[in-house]
Amino acid sequence: MTSDYIPLINALRNHKQLNSTSFHVPGHKNGLFFHSSILEDFQNVLAYDVTELDGLDDLHAPSGAILEAQKQAARFYEVDETFFLVGGSTVGNIAMIYGSFERGDYVFVQRNSHKSIFHALQIAGLIPILLPSEIDNETGLAVGITEQTIYKAIQMYPEAKGVVLTYPNYYGVSLNLEATIACAKKHNLLVLVDEAHAAHFTIGSPFPPSTLKQGADVVVQSAHKMLPALTMSSFLHLNYKQIGPIRHNIKEALAMFQSSSPSYLLLASLDAARAYTEELSKEEMHEIIAGVQAFKEELATIKQLEVINWPERYHCDPLKVTIRTKTNLSGFELQSLFTNNHFFPELADEKHVLLVFGLGKMPISTNMVSSLRKSLEGYEVVEQGNEQVPAITPTIQLLELHGAEVRQAKKKKVLLEHATGCVAAEAIIPYPPGIPLVLAGERLSKRVVDEIKQLMKAGATFQQEKDVKEVMVIDSEDDNE
Repeated sequence: MTSDYIPLINALRNHKQLNSTSFHVPGHKNGLFFHSSILEDFQNVLAYDVTELDGLDDLHAPSGAILEAQKQAARFYEVDETFFLVGGSTVGNIAMIYGSFERGDYVFVQRNSHKSIFHALQIAGLIPILLPSEIDNETGLAVGITEQTIYKAIQMYPEAKGVVLTYPNYYGVSLNLEATIACAKKHNLLVLVDEAHAAHFTIGSPFPPSTLKQGADVVVQSAHKMLPALTMSSFLHLNYKQIGPIRHNIKEALAMFQSSSPSYLLLASLDAARAYTEELSKEEMHEIIAGVQAFKEELATIKQLEVINWPERYHCDPLKVTIRTKTNLSGFELQSLFTNNHFFPELADEKHVLLVFGLGKMPISTNMVSSLRKSLEGYEVVEQGNEQVPAITPTIQLLELHGAEVRQAKKKKVLLEHATGCVAAEAIIPYPPGIPLVLAGERLSKRVVDEIKQLMKAGATFQQEKDVKEVMVIDSEDDNE
């Protein structure tokens, strides 16, 4: 390993070795002042929680260690430029979208995008054209935009300036988007991708290809989701020679939306996560995947559970394991059984639980599966009916109202059961995964209202309220009372 292989970490180490006295922020002064209840646990890391000092560079105008660390990441991901993010993929999505378009532009958006995408569209003053995702028949989960859908959308709205895609979905599964992206590029659309769950795809086999390899222009990745990085640590990549004004606008947007006091702990963890991932050997990756596969096979012996095996036509992340309940338990109830046995899944939905593995050998014991088996043995296996298709509008559509129109409109609250036909004045978002069931400005259908009720009954939690008893809607005489 060369001395500049982890440039930011080396710079922080060099600063620590100075044993200097801190007359700068943050207020803990290299750990000199900190509450005793947690000081012992934090002591070793506090000396690295510093600010923009000589030799440590500046995230918003990098010329030294941060710039070199970002260059190392760009080299590894084979892109023209990489930016370190300390506000998660949320700030990356906002900056990516804000910097890529002009206020009033029409932009195609995958309907099952994360809430941060829709927040970005609102902040940027853009007009979203919602694209329906293909639905997996077995699980009812959205798996991506087809080439046919993007082509049809372009014919309907030729004035659109770009498309925002999500790849893969939260469960690590997606259609192959190569043809979809090629179609968009052929029609001069800017292709932006929320690739939050795919920072490790750059490794190559056994992982699917990143959309960076499929022609996307700007890609945001949450390093902390699948790489060994601290929470909120993320990347924004410009893929090859991006158009000059857009490059400038995105950099300006990052300076606007990111903290002016970025955490060096987060920045250093990005440098470390890139190096860790780059150092993994094929043999180590083989052992990691073999461990996941062995655990899946062990879980599959529990008759109350079904481990989902995705169709070969999908791009699938082998580090994500989706489990379906074969009992009358909801996915949320199944998640509680997992946590009672010290399994802490990433998320649950109405029928499934998602387990996320890491880029290393997980400490899994046979006792873990045995205890879960014992907890489930009293539940009867029931015949599974056809999956209900999620309440995502299966058409290309514009919102009834958007942006300023929603903010300026008169609003009122109505009971959920009276909301059918009304135009929502707020988003309704089950969390996780943070994908809106209803968008502000979208007309509520009976199907969506029923889906919300069904999710609440199954145990889902919503942002900003745990239960959706009332909905804020546009106060219009035309809406149903």
